Amino acid sequence: MASRNMSDGQIDIDETISRLGSKRGVESVTVLTKDGRVIRTTATAEHGEIQGKLLSKLARDAAEIVEELESQDELSFLRIRTKRHEIMVALDHSYLLVVVQSPQSE
Repeated sequence: MASRNMSDGQIDIDETISRLGSKRGVESVTVLTKDGRVIRTTATAEHGEIQGKLLSKLARDAAEIVEELESQDELSFLRIRTKRHEIMVALDHSYLLVVVQSPQSE
């Protein structure tokens, strides 16, 4: 249960992470700032930091490409599928939500 001292935003983040993390096949859920700083993660701290650094850079680069291709468009979601993982990144103006899952669980 959420603490009364927590802001509504923190409660929403925790509830979202808990809900997503309970889905079958989900290995980790991470909320990042746009510059890659970890706000919350279900991964190890080290893995969350690595994810933050690499995926925030990838999201920035992909967003720039989308903007160059179509100046009136904006990247909102990025999905990468490998043999071992599926990485989904939802982009917001201030945050990134990263979900890593096993592709066999779909």
